[in-house]
Amino acid sequence: MKPRLVEEICSTERESRNGRLSKLKLQLLISTMCQNDSELIKRMNVNSAAVVINQGSDESVREISAGPNKVTWINSTDRGLSKSRNHAIKHATADICLLADDDEVFANNCESIILEQFSQNPEYDIIVFQVEGIEKKFKDYYPKERSLGFLYSMKVSSVEIAFRLNRIKEKGIKFNELFGAGAKYSAGEENIFLFDCLRRGMKIKYVPVKIADLHIGDSTWFKGYTEKYFIDKGAIFTAMSKSCSKLLILQFALRKYKSYADSMTFREVTHLMFKGRREYLSVKDCKNQLYSK
Repeated sequence: MKPRLVEEICSTERESRNGRLSKLKLQLLISTMCQNDSELIKRMNVNSAAVVINQGSDESVREISAGPNKVTWINSTDRGLSKSRNHAIKHATADICLLADDDEVFANNCESIILEQFSQNPEYDIIVFQVEGIEKKFKDYYPKERSLGFLYSMKVSSVEIAFRLNRIKEKGIKFNELFGAGAKYSAGEENIFLFDCLRRGMKIKYVPVKIADLHIGDSTWFKGYTEKYFIDKGAIFTAMSKSCSKLLILQFALRKYKSYADSMTFREVTHLMFKGRREYLSVKDCKNQLYSK
């Protein structure tokens, strides 16, 4: 093939790729509390459009600038991480959204990385990326890209998740507001969210590509293997899948046995998780009855 023809083909492919990227728009959906707008935007290296839900003492909405990009800053008196996520999704307008927390520092090319992956993977509704810990390792990542099902979605953290907004809204998927920081059950909201997405036919892909660094301080929800921890786990597994929750509870109790064996027995742990299961089903039934009236 002649060099000129090769160059023309490559040029056409670049133009096509750039065209696809230019059509897609990204918004960061940032959840935070009691923050100052300009300080947060600078600290997180926000270099794309964003929706910030700042839970605090007042209710207001304003638009601010992050370079050439628009940031919708929403102050809210609500409490709870899942409420914040749902609030952000409600106000989002871009094609692609990335869940974010206020302890992240985004890569300079975060936007182009994310949009390129969605452009290259049109059949996927959700793409899971890598985030690297600053003070210490965040987690070990699989080295190759792959599709994610129910099992591997249990290992995903919210700050790794980007999705096509129209698909989430089309399916009516929301975060379960009983779960997450500031809620009745202190964790698991992102895994329940992904289970809901998979159940409704959405496709999830993991790519080994870094998009941000993450400050890692003391956990806001893990205080050791306490009674509440296991009650919450039982509720989380049940919200993920009522039909598989008993199996999930038993496998977790077996798999984590060495971690809690000094303070609790296997029987005590399973009893607590089944208590959480019953409790969640009772709370869920009460909510359903309330909404049906």
